[in-house]
Amino acid sequence: MRGRRDILMDYKRKVAEIDSLIEKHTAFRENCLNLIASETRPSPLAERLIVNDLDHRYGSYTGIDPRNRGYPGNAFLTQMEEVAQELAKRLFGAAYVDLRPLSGNIAGIIAMFALARPGDTVLEVHNGHMYAAKLANSDLRVELKSISIPWDEMNANIDLDRTVSLIREHRPGLVSIGSAHFIFPQPVRELRAAMDRYSPGSILVYDAAHVMGLIAGGRFQSPLTEGADVIITSTHKTLAGPQGGMILTNDRDVAERIAMAITPLMIANHHLSRVPSLAGTFLEWMACGEAHADAIIGNAKALGRAFQEQGVPVVGADLGFTESHTVLPVVDAFGESGALVRQLEACHILLNAAGAPREMGKHGLRIGVQEVTRYGMTEADAPEIVGCILDVVSERDPDVAKERAIAMARRFDTVRFTLPDIDRARPTP
Repeated sequence: MRGRRDILMDYKRKVAEIDSLIEKHTAFRENCLNLIASETRPSPLAERLIVNDLDHRYGSYTGIDPRNRGYPGNAFLTQMEEVAQELAKRLFGAAYVDLRPLSGNIAGIIAMFALARPGDTVLEVHNGHMYAAKLANSDLRVELKSISIPWDEMNANIDLDRTVSLIREHRPGLVSIGSAHFIFPQPVRELRAAMDRYSPGSILVYDAAHVMGLIAGGRFQSPLTEGADVIITSTHKTLAGPQGGMILTNDRDVAERIAMAITPLMIANHHLSRVPSLAGTFLEWMACGEAHADAIIGNAKALGRAFQEQGVPVVGADLGFTESHTVLPVVDAFGESGALVRQLEACHILLNAAGAPREMGKHGLRIGVQEVTRYGMTEADAPEIVGCILDVVSERDPDVAKERAIAMARRFDTVRFTLPDIDRARPTP
């Protein structure tokens, strides 16, 4: 049997090991050029409004009214949630907003549980999360039929004519759109018209996880106005809030069905520390959203142009490269995308591998500019960023590229598109 001294020594070693790993991770990420399309950092204001004590509390409620709490001690917490909900309603033009989902993926699963009926056919974008397919292929034996929405790879968008034909043929209960490679607005109005004609009463779900910040800034599309019944989303990525999920709708019946699927089915406690931070994030988009979204899209387009000028094919080049935070260069000339991502990581450049249209190749990179834009990138920086990437993947000068990437990461160190934090200290009498 181990003595107290041995246990204490082991404890000290493990805590020291964890502390060291945290320090190494922080130092590494602070010196990385982060171009991952699904990540970002909240502003100092949003981070300050993450309240750790709230994560020790239970604030669960049933239905759509946050005041319908099951635990005592939540009066002020309820008011915080109501403030955040009201700000989201104003920002996104939604009558009902639910902040309880713990992630965008969970928001999608909740929507599928709430809105699909046993035996429904669901049309889904194949390079999205495919929520119906996940459920149908799980051990839960959920009775859903998932059909992939045809994708126009060269235009990086839904193939509308073929999708309308599928709607006419299968009369789906749900159509779920959105993409992990979301570079252009999708044809919401046209899909809504086809669904109303061939499958009345069907529900259109719009997964906005990657582009929610651009929607907040009024620079992508307005899904609810254009005919979507539900928006499911994460609250980080381009929205740049704390990690979590959110569901929005203008239909009370839909909102109530979603609420029933959230609690008690899926979530008992919804990680409350992020709620005040979400309120701060929504305020930032109200104040700075148009300029913030313009800068993100402008930088992504500039990155696409810079790749093309270096002879690297880019998906959607003839359509302006992108209308979002993401650009998709095709890199078959340099090797397999997974291996290239590992080479870039070793040189402190972080991004994701992606597929490519068959007509262009096989290997692509998914690059997002939302974090570097928030912290200082301008369109003038695009050629240098592309130069660093190409110096690594072509093995021309990876060591120099690494130093340049670290220097850029250090240069992008001042948050923009935010509000001044307010001193919480009481004024001196």
